[in-house]
Order: sequence, then C-alpha cells, then structure tokens
Amino acid sequence: MMETLKPFMDRFKAGIFEILSNSMAGQTSIRNWYRQLTALLIQEFDIEKTFYLYKNDRQLYVFNESEKIRLADSLDILNNIQNEPFTKAGPGLHYLEKGDILIPCYDGDVLMGIVGLRPVTGAKWVQDDKLLTIMACDITVLYQNVRKMIATSTERKRYHELFKVTEAFNSIMDVNEILGKIINSLKSTFPQHSFTLLLSDEYDKQTDLPIEYLDYQTENPAIMHAFVSSELSYDDQGSPAALYSPLKGKQGVYGLLKTVKKSQVPFKDHEQEFIKVLSSTAGNALENAKLYQQSRRLIEDLSLINDLSHQLNSNLNMTEMMNYLHKQLRTCLKPSEIGFVLTGQEELKVLDGSCDFFYEPESHEYLLNLKSQFEDGAEAVYTADYQGSLSKHPIYRSVMAVPMVHLKELKGFCVVLHQQPYSFSFDMFKLFKSIIHHSALALINSMLRAEMQEMINRDHLTKLYSRHYLDKFVERSIEKDECGVFVLIDIDNFKKVNDTHGHQVGDQVIIQLARLLSSFESDSSISARWGGEELALYFSNLTLEEGIELTDSIRMSAPQHTDPAITISCGVAGWKAGQGFSMINLVKRADIALYESKNTGKNKVSYASGDAVRIY
Repeated sequence: MMETLKPFMDRFKAGIFEILSNSMAGQTSIRNWYRQLTALLIQEFDIEKTFYLYKNDRQLYVFNESEKIRLADSLDILNNIQNEPFTKAGPGLHYLEKGDILIPCYDGDVLMGIVGLRPVTGAKWVQDDKLLTIMACDITVLYQNVRKMIATSTERKRYHELFKVTEAFNSIMDVNEILGKIINSLKSTFPQHSFTLLLSDEYDKQTDLPIEYLDYQTENPAIMHAFVSSELSYDDQGSPAALYSPLKGKQGVYGLLKTVKKSQVPFKDHEQEFIKVLSSTAGNALENAKLYQQSRRLIEDLSLINDLSHQLNSNLNMTEMMNYLHKQLRTCLKPSEIGFVLTGQEELKVLDGSCDFFYEPESHEYLLNLKSQFEDGAEAVYTADYQGSLSKHPIYRSVMAVPMVHLKELKGFCVVLHQQPYSFSFDMFKLFKSIIHHSALALINSMLRAEMQEMINRDHLTKLYSRHYLDKFVERSIEKDECGVFVLIDIDNFKKVNDTHGHQVGDQVIIQLARLLSSFESDSSISARWGGEELALYFSNLTLEEGIELTDSIRMSAPQHTDPAITISCGVAGWKAGQGFSMINLVKRADIALYESKNTGKNKVSYASGDAVRIY
C-alpha cells in the first residue's frame, strides 16, 4: 500500500516544503498555513473535509473565519487524544464523525490545536497506519515551524515598533504626545490587551487617552510595589489579572503602565520584557519632555515677572496697577475669580481690579478665613479642594492666596478662586507667589503714595478736603460741566465759643459741622475747609436756585448737629457755561455774599445775583 501511495506522499512532502517556504517568505499566520494545508491535502488525497480545532483554556473551538463555534464535548475529545501522531475519532462526538483522523499540534509540550481530516468513504490511504503516521508527523513538524516563524515575525515586529517609538521619543518634547505614542504603540503590538496610564502628577485633562491619577492611598500592593521598587509587578488577585510597569526616568518614577489581558493566560516572558523596555524608554522620554517644558515655563515665567515689574514700576496709579495685574493673572492662571484686598482698616477693603464676587456677602467666608491664616503667620495659602464651613457647600473649591507685607506688617492679600477642585497646579502656585511678591512692593508704594496724597488732600482736623484740592475740583468742573454752585460758610460768634468753652470744644464744633457737610459729598459735590472757622461746599451741575435751597437746609440743620449749638452764615455764588467764570470770580462773589450775611444779622443765606447780592 505504501509503495502504491508513494507518489502522493512525495508530492505531499513537496507541498509541505512549499508551505514552509512561503511562511519563511513572510506569509506567516495560522490562517494562511491552514488554508494552504487544506488545499494540499484535498489535492493529493481523497478527503471530503478538513477542519482545525484550536484550544483555548480547556475548550475546543472550530477554526471558522465567520464565527466562533465551541464544541460542547471538548473535554471528551481532549481526553481521547493520546500521545500518538494521530487518533481516529470514535462514535457519538459532536461535530466529528466516526473515523475522522485527528492530528494533535503542539507548541513544545502544550497542545495548541487539532487538525481534523474526514476521508472520502472507501479511501485506501486511510488503511495504511504507517502512511498516516508519516503524514501526521509532517503536519506536526510543519505546524511547529510555522509557530516558530510566527513567533519570530511577531517578535521582529514588536522590536521594530519599539525602535520606531524610541526614535520618535527622541524628537518629541510634548508630554501628552509621548503619552499618546505609548498607548498607540502598545495597542498596535498587543491588540488583545487593554492599557491604562496611572500618572503621578497633573496632565492635560482634555486628552482622550486612558489616563488616571495614581492613588497613593491605594491598598493594592502590586501598584505600590511597582511604584516604590521601580520593578514590574503582577497582580493576579483581581479578575482579570494586571501587570504594572513603572514609567521610570533618571530622577524618579512618573507613573505606572497598567496592562490587562482579556484572557486568563498568564503574561509570557517576551510580553513582559517588551512592556518593561517600552515603559523604561517612555519614562526617560517623559522626564526629558517634562524638564524641557519646565525650562520653557521657567523662561516664560521669568519674562512675565520681568515685564510685570517693569510695568508696575512705571508710575501707574493704583487702579491701573490692579487692572494690569488682574489681566496678567487671568492670562496665566485662568481663575474664575480674582480679588485684591486691603486689611489695614477694621473692615476689609476690596480694591479696584477685583471681580464682582468679592463685593458680595458670599465672599466673606473666604476673605475672613484667609485674613485669619495670614495673621497667624501663613506665608501663602494653597488649597486644592476647599471644603468651607460644615453648613454649606463652597462655591469655589480651588483657592490660592498670597499676602502683601510691608515692614512685617500685613497690608493686604491677593486671592484667586476656581469652581473646580485641583484646578491650580503647584507650578501655578509657585508662579502666583512670585508674581505677587514681585508686585507687592510696587503695590504697597502705590498705596503709600495714595495715603500720602489723601493726607495732602484732606484737612487734618476735619477730614474735609483741603482748599487746594477744592480749587482743582472746581476748575475741572468749570471746564466740563454746564453749571455749578459754590458756597462759603462761616460759624457765627465762633470767638465766643472758644472764649466760653475753650479751644478744644471749638475744634469739636468745627468737626461736628464738617461731619454734617461731608454727608452731602458725592461724585459731583465736595466739602472743604476754607480756613479757620470757615468751610466751603461745591456742587457741580446744580443751578443757583437749587444751591440756595440746599444751603438754607444746611443752615437750619447746623444747630441740631453741634454741641454747643451754633448758627452759620452762608454766601452762595453760581455759574453757567459760556459766562466766562473762573474760580477766582466765583470765590469773590461768594465771599461778598457771605459778608452780606454776616453784616445783616448772621444766621442767613445770601447769594450773588448778577451784580447784586440778595438775602434768601
């Protein structure tokens, strides 16, 4: 029988070598191998059907390109496979028929699958066990060689991918781009696995990469072992099992790569080695990119601070400084709210340049809490997840604040808020501190200049504006307004008050009257000390008639607001646009009117009307 079938066997062996040659040429896959083997067997032998059963765990599946078919009696088939080149199927097995020839295929000592042959009824070659043994051995050897070639080809592709991604890492200085390369390379090499990056610091949250924060409080020993020891760590406690590989640079570990297999088969040595090498390469690339970005950010921060210092020291007024600082903080920190607060007074004072929120009652909790911390010695405040009081949920969760200190005295502080927790990175906090520290001196100098100017502009005793400031206010009003009213006021019989009650009481009377006059101050009106017991008022955009009535109401109120009660004499002068009035003309007319009130019995209001002076 063997001699009769020898030509068939020779052609079969030649076909085997051709399949092996094709595999060596790069057409390497179990699918291609099975297709070529099926065509060869059907061509050379009387075979009705071939099939390939592949093994996964303890189950057998029919190799089918359109669907995955599991054999219900897999265990029975596996138990009938003997340690022989081939086995003939018995009766009663699902999918198999009695007499089907089963040829086991091994990878080393591990059964990987079974090639099944269903001969045509009456085929003679089936009766020759020697021929079947040779055929089975040839198929098994072919299978093993193809498996080796597949493994070699897969390994070559993996290291080619590793070379490509390593080459790419050397030219990339963007952290998120490197993270994307890591994930894409792994998915390309191990499509049957899933991957997650567990990072130890902040990253771009807009990315769609599988990234999570590394939880330092985790109770998973595999995660902590990989992070602390910088070694691969295998977690087989969960389902499915996971492999943790450190992303390690020269200066530390920047996170972990978590790899999960969809099947229960353990990670092979070559898979672990590839993941380990890629993680190590990626760790160094991440470190270089982070150092590059940090250096770029440091240069940008220094440039920002230099420009900021230059601008703030260019004689800007307080409002201009605050608006400029607000703009810079908005650009580099992107907060929800920005506030500038003075702490020198009994109550906190919110400065120009602050957001509207800080003028609302809801801001008080934040401001009082920060003031308390700074008074207790805090150099700065950095709260990633502010919880607020127990009674309510805070509006803003991220808080940063830096004090402004002059000669060890707290002058105020700057605060930025964001609605989301963890919105400010630690690098942002360092930049914020640097900006405020460099700005503090200019801001404090501006505040001191403002305080000094306020002292110059105000009368020390009455806190009313000085005569010099009043002159400028009136002159500006005459230039831009349509009309105005100037009032001179003199306390009647003031010498008698001083002689009777003493100069201290006389000063208190002036202060009490000044307090009454200052209640009429607004953006368009001003009160000032003219000299001695004489005071002055000026109202922009008020007609002479309206000014006379208002002045008379003040005259009638004066006794009720002073102790001892005094009376006042008033002189009123008005102007209209186009009449050529100046401050000197206005003062002269009001002074003449005041003189009329004093000479006609006092406690009166007189006013200049044209060239005449009339008593109201």
